[in-house]
Amino acid sequence: MDKVEQIPSPIGAASERQSSLWDVRQAPRNYFWLLVFQAGSSAFAFAAVWLITQKIGPEGYGGVFAVIAASQIVQIFTNWTTVAVIRFGVDEFVETASIARTFWSRFFILAVNLVLLLAITSLWFPLLGDWLRLTPESLSLVLAHFVISAFWMHVQMGMQAAKMLRGQGMLQMFERLIILAGVAALYFSGAIDVRSAVICYIVGSAAMMLVGILQLRSVIFRRFTLDRAIFKKTLVYSLPLLPYWFVGFLSGSYVDAAFISKFLSKADLGVYSIATQINGIAMQIPTIANTILLPLLLTQEAETQGERSFHFFRHILPPLVLAWGLACAVLASLGYIFIPLVFKPEFGGAMQPLWILLASSVFWIPVAVGYAAFANATSATYISLVASCFAAVANIAANLYLIPRYGMIGCAWATFAAYAVSVAIFALLLRRESGMPYSWTFLAFAPSLVGAVIVSYDLPLWAFAGCIASSVLIAIYRRDSIAELYGFVSGFWRTANAAG
Repeated sequence: MDKVEQIPSPIGAASERQSSLWDVRQAPRNYFWLLVFQAGSSAFAFAAVWLITQKIGPEGYGGVFAVIAASQIVQIFTNWTTVAVIRFGVDEFVETASIARTFWSRFFILAVNLVLLLAITSLWFPLLGDWLRLTPESLSLVLAHFVISAFWMHVQMGMQAAKMLRGQGMLQMFERLIILAGVAALYFSGAIDVRSAVICYIVGSAAMMLVGILQLRSVIFRRFTLDRAIFKKTLVYSLPLLPYWFVGFLSGSYVDAAFISKFLSKADLGVYSIATQINGIAMQIPTIANTILLPLLLTQEAETQGERSFHFFRHILPPLVLAWGLACAVLASLGYIFIPLVFKPEFGGAMQPLWILLASSVFWIPVAVGYAAFANATSATYISLVASCFAAVANIAANLYLIPRYGMIGCAWATFAAYAVSVAIFALLLRRESGMPYSWTFLAFAPSLVGAVIVSYDLPLWAFAGCIASSVLIAIYRRDSIAELYGFVSGFWRTANAAG
């Protein structure tokens, strides 16, 4: 009797998702729909931000962003085990078409973390409140957003483990739609303020968390158990990721928000957060690719017992980096045109930081679409930790030095430095760990670096021209890899048509 026939009928419907063949055949369709859902999410999120800024201005939106930033910073002490849900949940799903043991074992760890963090609120909130300029009255908002977001993240990781990627993307889009609906109702009633806007974000996450649990019910409520072996593996696998999450946030935009609040003003935070929001929306495109890659790599590792091919890293990844750099240059140029038109004139200060942040995202592409997924799939989680440590040091040092001198532009360059250091560490350690090739990935970064340097002198047209010219020269020089990318994309869509 084969494996599929041994699966009980209630979960037999999930059996087709258990093999890597499903991942390969569905990857184009998954990516397409995730892009559609992300486009919807981005549009709804952008509209919500626009409505908020129109009513309460840069300082008011800075207050909203500060509450969410505080919540996200505290979540570093709960999110450190999230990747384990995918790492061991996929294995369990491949074997049994269920993720119950992994899901509930990690849920127990999450619950313990939440109780401990809530018990010591009086220790960490005054520190965050001082840095982010939060009032004591905002504590309830921070705690509510923190708890709901932590559980919603757990449900999303469960959906990834069960390979319900399109379902996760759709729920994320509806989450943003609920937020927009709430903000719009407040906007037209004239009742919008910092507190009511944050409540909209909390309600959106809570609603989709409940829907996600309903979608997972067939794979998490069957054979309910707290498995001691899974519990132990989750802790051992995740312990290196606790400091990784911590230092990862030290190299991210939410800590940048704390530095801007400390050295500049809440209005400056509101302006800078527009740049980080747009950059974050753009970064969802490679993040979606990583969402698809990790379950595929895990399944292939299980099926091939570690036999690997580096064709993707050698021939496909570098031209993808180059193409993303061009896309970011176009988006940054559009930002110079539309930010003053869409938002109030006082948000015009976001244009230069946005260009530099988008350029920094180019350095994150190799990590987002391959390096991180490959490291996690091979259980080399220490690489993420080491890379984040170096990135955090670079980010903090650069923020302390650059923000007092150059303001928001200095903060953007600190992020640029953090991403550059991180990708370099990933590449070095993955080469040592598994022989992964560098290829010409680092050469593909050059156009984005050129554009970021030029735009720092407030010369956007020259920055765009420099980025385009250097990209064309590199593409001609490495035209063999460009042809490989064309073949890869063509095969990708042929697979999509075959799967359809």
